[in-house]
Amino acid sequence: MEDLSDITLVNLLKEDDDRAAFNVLYSRYWKVIYQIGFKKLGDEDLAEDLVHDLFVDIWVKRAELDIHTTFVGYLHGMLTHRLIDVHRKNIFRQKVHEEIRSSQTVQDETYDSLVYSDLEQHLMAEVNNLPSSMRQIFLLSRQEELSPKEIADKLSLSVQTVKNQISSAVKRLRTKGLDD
Repeated sequence: MEDLSDITLVNLLKEDDDRAAFNVLYSRYWKVIYQIGFKKLGDEDLAEDLVHDLFVDIWVKRAELDIHTTFVGYLHGMLTHRLIDVHRKNIFRQKVHEEIRSSQTVQDETYDSLVYSDLEQHLMAEVNNLPSSMRQIFLLSRQEELSPKEIADKLSLSVQTVKNQISSAVKRLRTKGLDD
């Protein structure tokens, strides 16, 4: 089988699911394709994985193989497409890492706004579950920024009652994982 042409081996592979034909093609070309991949990537493991995946795809899609060039040309084309994909993924990964780094050093207002909005929704859902008088006192304290004395005067309550209600509300929210 070693002396058969690539086209003959590909036809055997396509028509008969011939594992021996696949093995011959693999042994002929894996090293050449690996070396090209390694030269482009500079990473032995990644190049090896890329070549392995490339040959796995050939085996899986063997019945649909449609080669218009030489087999090695076909492999090179597949490798080129995979290298482009790796390059795109690396660029995307770099952009994500840069965004993460920049958001860690410089506050990203959009991200903060989304996080704040989500947290506020969760907080308000929990605040709405508070007893009505406790909720009213808590909202006057946090949203209108009234002091306990101002709230007490407004609702005709003692300052201590207002403080107790605020403290109880904060404790309940903390048990839910939310702080004021």
